[in-house]
Amino acid sequence: MPKASQELQVLLDQWAAEAAVPGAVVGVLHGGEESVLATGVSNVDTALPVDGDTLFMIGSTSKTFTAAVVLALAEDGLLALDKPIVEYLPDLRLADPLARKTITVRHLLTHSAGFLGDVDIDTGWGTGALAAAVEQFDVLPQVFPAGAVFSYSNTGFMLAGRVAEVVADTPFEDLVRARLLEPLGMDDSMFLPWEVLTRRHAVGHTVREGLPAVAHTVGLSRAAGPAGGLWSSVRDQLSWARFFLTGQANGTPPISDSTRAALWRPQRRAALGFEEVGLSWLRTRHGDAELVRHGGNVSNLQVSEFVTLPSEEFAVTVLTNSAGGSELGPKVVDWCLENLVGLPPVESQPTLPRSPERLAHYAGRYETGELACEFTVRDGSLWARMVLGENLADSPPAFEVAFVGEDVVARAADTRRPGTRFLRDEQGQVVMAEFGGRTALRRQLTRSS
Repeated sequence: MPKASQELQVLLDQWAAEAAVPGAVVGVLHGGEESVLATGVSNVDTALPVDGDTLFMIGSTSKTFTAAVVLALAEDGLLALDKPIVEYLPDLRLADPLARKTITVRHLLTHSAGFLGDVDIDTGWGTGALAAAVEQFDVLPQVFPAGAVFSYSNTGFMLAGRVAEVVADTPFEDLVRARLLEPLGMDDSMFLPWEVLTRRHAVGHTVREGLPAVAHTVGLSRAAGPAGGLWSSVRDQLSWARFFLTGQANGTPPISDSTRAALWRPQRRAALGFEEVGLSWLRTRHGDAELVRHGGNVSNLQVSEFVTLPSEEFAVTVLTNSAGGSELGPKVVDWCLENLVGLPPVESQPTLPRSPERLAHYAGRYETGELACEFTVRDGSLWARMVLGENLADSPPAFEVAFVGEDVVARAADTRRPGTRFLRDEQGQVVMAEFGGRTALRRQLTRSS
C-alpha cells in the first residue's frame, strides 16, 4: 500500500469511529490507477466487514444515471430536452396548468421545474410504482414558475425517470441496467432490494447517543429510484467515474463523447451549497479548482460522496452506512484533494458581527416539502437545525452559525464553506433561504425551539 494510502487508512479508521459510522469504503481514481480503502462493518449486529465489493445505497448520485439514460434516449431521437414533457406524458396532471404546458425535460434535469421537490410518495414495490407516484403529482404545489429558480428536486427526477420509461416502453430499472450498467460492466449496481439481498451489502444505521443501531428499513420507496434508489459498490462507482472522466468503457460506450460532456457542462446558476448545475451533475469549487460532483443521503441511513476534478482526471467516492457519513465524507474528500492532487486547503472565512436585533430578521423555518431548516436566536447567536418533517428525534442537533457575507452564514465551528444564503424580496425582507441546494420559503416558527 502506498504511503499516502496508509496515511488515509489510519485517518479513515479514526474519522469513522469519531462520526459513529459503522462501515465506510473509499475509492480513488488518480493517474489512471484505482485505490480502495475500507473500514468497519456492514451491519453492527452481524459485524461482517465491508470491502470494495460491498453494496451501499448511493442516494442522489443515482440522478446522474437518470440523466445519462434520458440523454441516451435523446440520442436515439425518442425525446428532446426542450420539448414540454406533456408531449410524452399526455395524461400528466400538475397543480399549475401553465407549468404542465411548459415544463421540459431540461427543467427536470436542472432542478428548475418549480414544483415541490422534497416529498416521498410511497406507492409500493410493484413495477407500476413510479407511474402511480407520478399520478399524484397534481398535489405538489408549484412553488416557483417553471425555469425561474434552481431548487434541488427529487420529484423532478422521479418525473424524468417516468418520461424515460414511457418513451422507451421499459421499466426504469431495466432501462438503466440495459443502457448503462451492462455496457459499463457495472454488475454490482442495482435498484431492487430483492436483487441486493443476494449480494454482500451494507444496511443503514440510526445513531442515538453516539451509538449506531441497525435501521430496519430501506429508507425510500421504489418510486424514488430515479432520484436516489441505486445500490452500488465502490468499484462500480470508480467505473462510473472513469467513464465520465475519460470515456473508457468495457465495450461500446453507452453515450457519445459529446453527450457525456453535455452532462457536465454548466446549464445555470445553482443554489448554495452549489455554484452551477449541468444536466444532473453539480459544480462547486475547492479554492480555485472546479469540481464536478454529486453524492447522496438516504434518510440519514446511508450517505455518500462522489467528487471529480476533471482537469486532473481525478475522482474520489465515499460510501457510508450512517448519518455520520455527512461528517466523514467531506473530510476524506478534502484530504484527497489536498494530499493526493496537491490543492491548497480551503481557508476559513472571517466572520461578521451581527446584533441580536439584526439576527432576529433571519429567524424562522425555511421549508421545502418534508425538509426544513430552522433558525433561532440563542444567547446572542444564530443557530440552525435541519429537520425532516416534524421528526426531531431523528434530526441532527442544532449548530451555531456565523455570518461570512452580507446574508450568508457558515457553521461557526468551520467557516471554510458557506452553508446558507438568505434571499430578500423587493422590500428588503428575508423571505427565502438557499441551503443544501434548496431554495426554501420562510415560515414563522409555530412551536418552541
